[in-house]
Amino acid sequence: MKSKIVASELLFESLNRHDIHLSLLVADTGLWVNAEFHNRLVRDTGSAAMFPKVRRARIGQGERRGQIVDGVRFDDNSYANVAIKRATGLGKSAEGFEACHIWPLTCYDERYHTAVANIVLLPRALAGLSDHAIEIQTALQYRAFELYRWYPKDMQQPVKPEFYPSNWREPQPDSANVRIPSSVSSTLQPTSDELSREKRRELTDRIVDWSRNPNLNVHKIIALVVQSPNGINRNDLVNQVADFTQSKSPYGAVASLLTDSGNAYGRVFEESEGVISIHSEVKKLIHAHSWYARESLDRKRLVV
Repeated sequence: MKSKIVASELLFESLNRHDIHLSLLVADTGLWVNAEFHNRLVRDTGSAAMFPKVRRARIGQGERRGQIVDGVRFDDNSYANVAIKRATGLGKSAEGFEACHIWPLTCYDERYHTAVANIVLLPRALAGLSDHAIEIQTALQYRAFELYRWYPKDMQQPVKPEFYPSNWREPQPDSANVRIPSSVSSTLQPTSDELSREKRRELTDRIVDWSRNPNLNVHKIIALVVQSPNGINRNDLVNQVADFTQSKSPYGAVASLLTDSGNAYGRVFEESEGVISIHSEVKKLIHAHSWYARESLDRKRLVV
């Protein structure tokens, strides 16, 4: 039996061997909320959270985005994205960034999911590493404590890690024009249009990233639909996905491109009478890029 090769282990072994510190990249590129905004938020509302009745849904436990239980709304990452982009004053001008929670698992706590002192905007290429690289996590936690003198009540006060970048990108200018409500009960909720725009921006960024990497299963699945201008029967698509990708759940992979709920890829496809095609809202974007079908077999380029 072949021994398992774990990508993250190879990566971190290589980083250690070459004495490379990813926290330096995070320090150079992370976008932070100004400390004055955080201070006003806590002073005026008594909460560090922009939307204190919202937390991440536990999809594995049957919770769904948009569901409200005991007054708490379940989210994916939309409210957290809106919170930090409002607080920084960046709005839609921040492209290719993801809202990353600084303390692990705090996204599942309504006190901290949208706390701007618990979120940093990182380039998408680095964002996933914040969940796995201890060096990045400890550096971000200490930096957040430096800026805001705040940390989650259930956590220990951060200490300066052994390796800590000496130069960090300065926080965004104070967004004094962002109105902070006088109490938590009157906290301004994002509009449905604002959340929808955030979803569309996220999906747009994802599609661009997927188009650039023909080895991704999601790239190959989209390519199979692109090469069928009149659409493709759902069962036929699932069978082709099983043949031409390494997906362990072809049906689930296709379903994940039909919705933007939970941890799904996003609503790239639409279905009518069992036939799947590119969703009308993203068709122009999809066709602005090249997609490669059956990449693992013949590397044939699709012209779209």
